[in-house]
Amino acid sequence: MSFIDQLSVWRENNRLEFKSARGGLPRSLWETYSAFANTNGGLIVLGVDETSEGPKVTGVADAAALVQDLWNGLNNQQKVSANLLLDSDIIIQQVDGAEIVAVKVPRADRTQRPVYINNNMSAGAYRRNGEGDYHCTMEVVRAMVRDSYDGALDRDVLDEIDVDALNADSVRRYRNEFSANRRNHPWIDLVDEEFLLRLGAIGRSDRDGELHPTKAGLIMFGEAWRIVDAFPNYFLDCRLISGERRWDDRITSDSGDWSGNVYDFWGKAYRMLSDGLPRPFKLGPDMARIDDTPQHKAVREGLTNALVHADYCGRTGVVVIRRRSAVEFSNPGCLRIPVEVVEGGGVSDPRNKTLMTMFNLIGRGDKAGSGFDVFRDAAAYAGVAEPELVEYLEPDRTKLMLCVEVDGSKLVDDDNVLFGGDDVVSSDVEVVSDSGNGGIDVGITDNNGGLNDSNGGINDADGGLIGGITNNAGGITRNGSDVEAEERPAVAEEVVLQIVQKNPNFTVSQMAAALGTSKRSMERLVSSLKSQGRLVRVGAKRNGHWEVRG
Repeated sequence: MSFIDQLSVWRENNRLEFKSARGGLPRSLWETYSAFANTNGGLIVLGVDETSEGPKVTGVADAAALVQDLWNGLNNQQKVSANLLLDSDIIIQQVDGAEIVAVKVPRADRTQRPVYINNNMSAGAYRRNGEGDYHCTMEVVRAMVRDSYDGALDRDVLDEIDVDALNADSVRRYRNEFSANRRNHPWIDLVDEEFLLRLGAIGRSDRDGELHPTKAGLIMFGEAWRIVDAFPNYFLDCRLISGERRWDDRITSDSGDWSGNVYDFWGKAYRMLSDGLPRPFKLGPDMARIDDTPQHKAVREGLTNALVHADYCGRTGVVVIRRRSAVEFSNPGCLRIPVEVVEGGGVSDPRNKTLMTMFNLIGRGDKAGSGFDVFRDAAAYAGVAEPELVEYLEPDRTKLMLCVEVDGSKLVDDDNVLFGGDDVVSSDVEVVSDSGNGGIDVGITDNNGGLNDSNGGINDADGGLIGGITNNAGGITRNGSDVEAEERPAVAEEVVLQIVQKNPNFTVSQMAAALGTSKRSMERLVSSLKSQGRLVRVGAKRNGHWEVRG
């Protein structure tokens, strides 16, 4: 394979440019240098013509002199704003008896962007697209300038907006969630003003000495109609699309019937996005249901990332779309680090650092750059395609596509009875235990109805009576044989009693949700337990509670 043929890999994403250079260093080289630096890097090959029949080697007259001219230009800030090249990035190569020069241009770090030429940022910045090099608009230049700043721009105080622009209910809900996630945190007992000050949601103005919202505080907790005062193109959009219609359900920040801020949007959007994802039945050692799966974690991570990486000064808004087999997260702004670095993990560079911290403090997202590992784990768990991350230019956007598993056969209707109807609730129901604490460990059924785990039954981590069912330290144990069909309702009843012992105020609907079955099915189980005298309702229907007896 010839040297030119080996360059074909650079053609992907239009990262290869041939230039003849017969008369020395071509002037257009600097435009391409700027374009590659401001996009995803690329390779400039001098001494090769691009013809209709393919690249044709023409060579350069004096390769050494041409390279020297190139270095002179790179080190002259009147010619180019930043020299990104190392000695190893310029290669002189003999091809077909002629000398050519290959110049590898890396993607510029965001702190060096925009890379521009002729000492003119507004007219000398270029980027690369399918047609070649093109002038950056001032909108794009301003976006690159914003991203070049290394601090937390979203902590800037908005002098023109008062603290009353923040929605008090949103702040209260956030504080409740904060307290639940950070039980011993010293901020819990602070008054709202002091709490928001430390959180970075408000700050003291240098102009009037008063407290005002920060950019992050307004976006996170503000009323949408106040947010657009500072960010005119602010818009959040979550759609559910199940078929050919434009959408089946939709949440937008400008509807006027809710706050429209990022914090409340996250909660509303997550409920829509996670609806229908398979939830294998899991109970922890405290008998509380564990609904989390790698897919749910990936959806949370994707939603958080879209909101904290969004360029709220950009032309477009955050758009999240839930399709039957995929979730798409799209936010304004390009990636601040290369795609391959994001996919490699370990590096985090959020556009809105304060917003990221606010989410981190309530258990959403992290700063470790592990998000793509979460997405890959979810794909492996569900047996679906790998996640896909793509940048789009003009307008600048970043889109993440997550394929998800949604199996309609795992959904239950009112005619199914847990462990006893024609169909079971799920083909992969699982109850997890705490080793040594007596939780329930169940690997439940295939679609043919056999109740079993890898050891042939229901297993208590503390050990139980082999060959029979017993209650040992709160767990149900069976080992050595499959549970027969006629025994399944009894097993289900034992699980219900365990749940009620830990959650005596549960309604029948909550019990059904905990077991992943229908309310009708749960009513049958409860009726059976009541007729046996093992479950008793004490007190009024609304304010009463359950007691387990016998």
